[in-house]
Amino acid sequence: MEWIDEPDENDRKLVNRALVLQPNEPLAPAFIAYWKRILSDGCAIAPPSRWASLSIAIEARQSEADEQGFMRAGFRNAQHKRCEGVGDYILRGNAFTCLESADDDVKASLRKQQHWLFAHYQALKDAARAAEVRPLLDRINALRPLRVDAAAAFNWFDLQIGQDSFGRLASDDQALLAGKDANPADRSLDLLPGGPDTMPLLQELCDALIAYTPPTFETICCQITEGVEQGQRALFYDISCPQFPDEGTTVVNDRVHRAATRLVQHMAPAQGGFPGVAIRLELQKDGTWQHNMRLLPRAA
Repeated sequence: MEWIDEPDENDRKLVNRALVLQPNEPLAPAFIAYWKRILSDGCAIAPPSRWASLSIAIEARQSEADEQGFMRAGFRNAQHKRCEGVGDYILRGNAFTCLESADDDVKASLRKQQHWLFAHYQALKDAARAAEVRPLLDRINALRPLRVDAAAAFNWFDLQIGQDSFGRLASDDQALLAGKDANPADRSLDLLPGGPDTMPLLQELCDALIAYTPPTFETICCQITEGVEQGQRALFYDISCPQFPDEGTTVVNDRVHRAATRLVQHMAPAQGGFPGVAIRLELQKDGTWQHNMRLLPRAA
């Protein structure tokens, strides 16, 4: 295997680092070398690049006419955009070949590719446990936690490096692996900021807000934004009720703050990545509460 520099196809000023494998060269040692280069560089560029995560995707060679397949990894900032001035890391080899069969329909072909993808992602996770890689993972996570996201057939998911399992998959990706059709209700949950796991955290926050605000509040509006206070990540609150505009507050109790912190950390683990949310709670005639949450537009 050999490392070479390649100009980025979208930005000719950027240089990508490519690890090119020889024909029939095994992937396991290549994955270890790949991790070592990415993590070493990540430690070196941590302050100027302000990376928050690493995104990994595989582009397979699916037909005899296609060029060689490859894996691509790149550091992303808190807004999930490419870090400025930082090239990607390419791992290119014949192992990234998953040829389509003329006998397969679209669904069967997708399912085959999905299982092939996850076999490679599992091998990548296994390589991260190697003795040469673990110290680098510890070092980079000591600088700040590095989330590693991977692309499945329909959506991204957390590789959960260092853990036995993968993170939660979007409903369509789960269904594809299981050979089933996705439940429409599950698809709706996928649209929540942070995915389906946001729902219980949001419910916990709503319950805390209802308990904290005066019983006369039948409509509760709560805006939560992120900032910095004494050099640390901090949350700021603006709670109001349209019927009692003079009784709003920017102060919350411990229960509300704990619930909000858990929600924000789930939606945006890295500092600076939380866009802010506006939550509206309305008391219904049957005594239940209806809630709505939307993301705040980012400042230009």
